[in-house]
Amino acid sequence: MALFLAPVLGLPLLAVAGSPAHAQSDFADDCTQFSHPGDTGFVATGPTDVDAARASWETPEYGFYTGHNPSTPGTAVNAPWQLVAVNASTAYALGYCGQDVTLGMMDSGYRTTHEGFQTALIEPVAGEGVYGTSGFGYRGATPSNPFTAGEWFTVAGDQARTSDYSHGTGMLGVTSGIRDGIEQHGIAFGSRMEVAKTGGSDSQSHGPFHDYVYWSTANKALVDSGAEVINSSWGSFVQTIDRTRYDGLGNDLGVGGNLANAYQVAGKDSANATAMRTTIPNEEMKDLEYQYFLFKRSYSEGGIQYNPSYPGLSFMDAIWDAIKDSGTVNVRSAGNNDWSNPYYRPAYPLFNPMAEKQWVSVGGVQPPTDANPEYTKQFGYNEAGLAKWWSVSTPSNSVRTTSSGGDAVYSNSSGTSPATPVATAVMGVLLSRYPNMDAKQVRDLMLTTANNKMSDGVRFLGAGQTSPTGESIAWTAPDGLPDERWGWGIPDLAKGMYGPAQFLNPMTYDLDEGSLDVWSNDISQDALEQRELEDLAWLAGYQEQGTAYAGEFSPNVLNSDGTLDEQAFVVQGILNDPQIQAITDGHPELYDKITYEEAVSWRKEWMDERAAYIQNNIDNDLYTASLTKQGPGSLIMTGDDTYEGGTTVEGGKLSIAGSHASSIHVSGGTLGGSGFVAGSIDVDGGVLQPGLSSGEAVDAASISDAEVVPGNVLDVGGDVSVSGGGGLAITISGGDDYTSVRAAGDLVLSGELDLDVRAPLAPGTVLTIASGDSIQGNFHSLPERRVLNEDGHLFRVSYQDGDVTLTVMRALPGAETGGD
Repeated sequence: MALFLAPVLGLPLLAVAGSPAHAQSDFADDCTQFSHPGDTGFVATGPTDVDAARASWETPEYGFYTGHNPSTPGTAVNAPWQLVAVNASTAYALGYCGQDVTLGMMDSGYRTTHEGFQTALIEPVAGEGVYGTSGFGYRGATPSNPFTAGEWFTVAGDQARTSDYSHGTGMLGVTSGIRDGIEQHGIAFGSRMEVAKTGGSDSQSHGPFHDYVYWSTANKALVDSGAEVINSSWGSFVQTIDRTRYDGLGNDLGVGGNLANAYQVAGKDSANATAMRTTIPNEEMKDLEYQYFLFKRSYSEGGIQYNPSYPGLSFMDAIWDAIKDSGTVNVRSAGNNDWSNPYYRPAYPLFNPMAEKQWVSVGGVQPPTDANPEYTKQFGYNEAGLAKWWSVSTPSNSVRTTSSGGDAVYSNSSGTSPATPVATAVMGVLLSRYPNMDAKQVRDLMLTTANNKMSDGVRFLGAGQTSPTGESIAWTAPDGLPDERWGWGIPDLAKGMYGPAQFLNPMTYDLDEGSLDVWSNDISQDALEQRELEDLAWLAGYQEQGTAYAGEFSPNVLNSDGTLDEQAFVVQGILNDPQIQAITDGHPELYDKITYEEAVSWRKEWMDERAAYIQNNIDNDLYTASLTKQGPGSLIMTGDDTYEGGTTVEGGKLSIAGSHASSIHVSGGTLGGSGFVAGSIDVDGGVLQPGLSSGEAVDAASISDAEVVPGNVLDVGGDVSVSGGGGLAITISGGDDYTSVRAAGDLVLSGELDLDVRAPLAPGTVLTIASGDSIQGNFHSLPERRVLNEDGHLFRVSYQDGDVTLTVMRALPGAETGGD
């Protein structure tokens, strides 16, 4: 049953079924304001409009489940499917498309004249500076696209060279292409987008060869422009020269001459190991760690990107330095090379765990076909692996988007590049739904409401689809946990409209004055429990074994006696770099080799940081799934909430309309509801006001999966304590219609009792306003049999047999009957 939220503070109701009234108080426009005249899309205004509103947005421009427009012949993908995959129409039907949210994009720039970008919502970011180091942006066989220390640069996305901006043009269409009735539109088409340029095209190296100053300036400019999420889906990682032919010193041994010794680890799904012979290995932890070492080599003293003003800090550190204080989230492509792990950039939090809460790695998903009617994991792209805790999988194949080939040209884009802006845009839409959450909280909400099932409730790949190696690519993780291939799964805007599904750390929700939000998703702690187990096991292993716990080193780490491992390889693009030639005395093939001493030192550095991070989580109880409700607004929780870390009310109102496993502490504001609190309730400030009014029930039912009805009784599985700083507020609408609290444990009373009498009461009527196993104490100034005069009625108070009762003595002349 779908009901609708009542207006709050006299504001008009513009959205429904999950559109909290607080959002409408902040936003003057719903999604129709960002569309073209005559668009069929509308926001529902009543229960009968919900399905129709959703369907109204699902035009050919919105796309189709398989990406094929059924009005055209054949089966080729010729329309978007990315919007359908994330259930974007549900968000639009409820009034959310990213309005009043600023996103950022760091890519190759964009074709400003494209018809899909003709909106004031898209603009180049302002930022400029001078390079701090010299180098080359491209790292093929011969480095090219040079930059020079002291040269001026601009980061504005509209200043990209026309030879470069093709990639950025495609990515921008996925997030921000306007809804104009033509070809496709962006998922977050109502958001503001600030665009910076990388200084090159998609083939620009994704490796450790960029200038700290440039990347700091660009990302800081995006943050300063208000970007809460920054999309980074650009670049190619530096390659190796053919490991089956060349040895670790670059000697050409002929075709297959080095095959016996080549570090020829296959991709997870590659049927042919040699297919990966020119791709830097990334299958195991030692491979990721080597990339970390290579970054350390390039940015430390003696490295080609060393900057004495930022010693040891890479361009990835520059990105982190730019966003860490703002809370901005960086969303990054996992890479397209068939490895079990993302490359170093999306896996950056492995080595800098402080960044994890502001990081998302994105893998790929293929559209359904007649042969395979389910979403399929794209096995040819890098998977979640060691970054599973901050990974999602989104549409990556044949993503219909804007093209730089002309001002009215569209094409299909594939790879984890177009997958990444899908996740960025989903966050933009969720930020418009939750204006009182920051980007880190919305990131967690996106992760925990991501989908591992089809709409019929069957898990992805239930038909047992496999990769070319024959290995299953089905989802294998238990429900509620990220999968090693998929991460958290496909972001689901339909589920994401209804609150978090898990807490990944202690959650504080601060709601503005006049705000109302309703969470109907069940909220658990499954993932946090598993994360604690994994982190504590890692910490114990490190404390016991030291750096050896991380396993063997990459073959490109020299042996302890200084000899070269026979499986060592050469990173392409360093051999012909004159700067590397100079600093290695003409032996550039040695530059990418890490000494054993460096490897031990740098491994200890990242492992110490990870150990300190985990210990900090332990010391500060950050493995506890808990909620703190702050601010003057109201939150109604209707789900089956099983997190056990406790809930605190510090301001506003929290109403429990479902079941709640944890205890609740009220130190300010109000706790209400007619659901079940399995733990105890402790009120030492603020008010316990049991009951869910008819108006609150209507609000809650508007987004709850089950019907929510008004109720007078709040059931509690533990004790209820109302101490001197708190109070119990009871609403009396008749002799058989009044609110109460019923506890399985004890009642401990010393606070205030407040009555709101809204109807005449007959003398002799007995009202049981609280019950428990036993009663300790009494309300302030109300001992046994004390007479209470409230709203012109005289009540006698009693605390007998575990019940707090009020017996009506009589009504005084002119008695008030309360009411609203």
